[in-house]
Amino acid sequence: MKIHSLPLILLAFCTCGLFAQTDTSFYSVVAKDKITGAQKIWKTGSNEYHYTYHYNDRGRGDSLATTLHTTDDRLILSETISGVDYFKNSYSESFTVVGDSAIWTVNGTRKSKPFKNASYLSSEAPTFWECLIPWTLQQPAQRATLLPDGFVHLDAPLFRSFSLQGKTQKLLLYPVYFEPEPAPTYIWMTDDMHFFASINAWTSCISKGYETWTDTLLSIQETAGQKYYVAELNANSKPLAHLLLLNHCNVFQSSTATVLKDMSVEVVDGKIASLFPTSSTIEHPKPDTTIDCKGKFLMPGLWDMHAHYGKEEGVKYLAGGVTHVRDMGNDNIILTYKKQIEENKLLGPDLTYLSGFIDKEDPFQGPTGAIIKSLSEGIAAIDDYHRRGYQQIKLYSSITPAWVKPLAAHAHESGMKVCGHIPAFMTAEQAINDGYNEITHMNFIFLNFMSNTIDTRTPARFRMVGDHGGELDLKSKKVRDFVQLMKAKHIALDPTLNVWQGMFDEFKGDTSHALKPIISWLPLSMLSGLSNQSPFGSEEQKKAYQAAFRNMLKMTKLLYDNGILLVSGTDGGEAIALHHELELYVQAGIPANQVLKIGTYNAALDCNLQNTWGSIAVGREADFILVDGNPIQNISDIRRVELVVKNKRMYQPRELLTRQGWKYY
Repeated sequence: MKIHSLPLILLAFCTCGLFAQTDTSFYSVVAKDKITGAQKIWKTGSNEYHYTYHYNDRGRGDSLATTLHTTDDRLILSETISGVDYFKNSYSESFTVVGDSAIWTVNGTRKSKPFKNASYLSSEAPTFWECLIPWTLQQPAQRATLLPDGFVHLDAPLFRSFSLQGKTQKLLLYPVYFEPEPAPTYIWMTDDMHFFASINAWTSCISKGYETWTDTLLSIQETAGQKYYVAELNANSKPLAHLLLLNHCNVFQSSTATVLKDMSVEVVDGKIASLFPTSSTIEHPKPDTTIDCKGKFLMPGLWDMHAHYGKEEGVKYLAGGVTHVRDMGNDNIILTYKKQIEENKLLGPDLTYLSGFIDKEDPFQGPTGAIIKSLSEGIAAIDDYHRRGYQQIKLYSSITPAWVKPLAAHAHESGMKVCGHIPAFMTAEQAINDGYNEITHMNFIFLNFMSNTIDTRTPARFRMVGDHGGELDLKSKKVRDFVQLMKAKHIALDPTLNVWQGMFDEFKGDTSHALKPIISWLPLSMLSGLSNQSPFGSEEQKKAYQAAFRNMLKMTKLLYDNGILLVSGTDGGEAIALHHELELYVQAGIPANQVLKIGTYNAALDCNLQNTWGSIAVGREADFILVDGNPIQNISDIRRVELVVKNKRMYQPRELLTRQGWKYY
């Protein structure tokens, strides 16, 4: 599960169970050593629990009150939830068992299933670990059915006794598996089976008074998971043969966005040794392995240029043909993941380009990276990132505008690029003139033409564009002048259009545009969450929001037509979102062959790695994917990835997804 990019999933990691006692229990939600939220839990009656929870994530964040009833063995029989969701929309949910039926209602939408001793997991409220884990332990093989779908099972816990900062505690670390996803979620319980903590590199929930323990507990979790992730890589891939030959490929030449038809690619010890027409009569060494590609489409691996990478994402990235990621801000653990992937100890795309995240300490500060209090601390943070091998600095929304120019200058002196959000009370034009090399997210392009008085630390950076983005005249002089400024200063754009479609073009009851094409592939556990229950915009705002998104598509084409370097990023959703991002560029009017160039060569070019990655060429590392189709004729064929080769290993997407409980095309 990905905590930092999917706010509803965040709650499943940051929540607490309920003590079987009448006195109140307290927990802290912690991010970057700062308490950002809290929860309070108390019990009335033998099996009635009450729970309040809230947290602040840059002005967003759920605030919920929950009451539930259980059996004596802690199986949940009823539940009511009310409050506001992550985007501060009203939220209500209920669950009850009536006879042999389980009935749940989310924001007025009612569903039901036969009830057969299954535990209900809310899509919005926290998972009640103190109920779920003891109840699951009582089931055969410690495996239980979940509602709406799926299963949960437990492995044997790891026992640890801690004495830290003057406090002593005996804890059990339980690997919790939510099938069909095979990766474990780790939950800390006390030795008398009360919930203690759920720890993540970004946001944690821990018993109040133990907030300083999070780093230690995270380190133990990471060590505990290494055996699983090494086994996962070995089970889902195999080493390349010494000499691999692929025949009858249509090879995409990314730098020119052209195709060489009916070609052979010879790979020796993981490097491309030759590229020649399959019909060639020139003698070549006998291969150890030959693959007949049957006219399928061979292209460089895709890049996600806007990720906040979590190691559990590797399977879905590789299954979708993504072999490179630019991380746009993360905890220090990202360096460990990068090394493990390079050493083939962790399955996933190469973490090819790292952005050091910097924001100012503030109630709306970013959730990760370096949080600074002064310009001098910002300079020191840049030096620290450079020393550790980061190639880029990402500035965030709470940075003081006057700091941008000196921070950018210092980064440039170290050979690092600068990108990011446009800080509050600043415009994109000002940020460009002060040293930005790239704008992150299309909304900041539109905000440039609204006002520099908008507090973009808050959700106003979304709502202003949704309300008024459709009104912007793209033919106006101010827009033309800004585009020319971007062109003159070689400013790139990471538009993340899939994010804005989700916010501005999907409403209550709508199915995610990114998931629509692959509904038949999805495991049952994902099908119940396809319908949008908590839209960012209301029904009254629908016309304006959809107009804003249409204008974003038009702006994307305008920037492309003017030679602005576009790079394709997702900001969450792995390969599923990236495939749809590319579809949206075609929908905007960009030719599909050029869209494939954006997803491969442009990414490497933006990272100044175009001579190393992003192309299929003699002497390069074998880093490519085989697509069963022709995405130049139909961009949606990009989902039909049949083979992935990277880092001297070979992956079969069908096998990767099958082990995740998915079907495939």
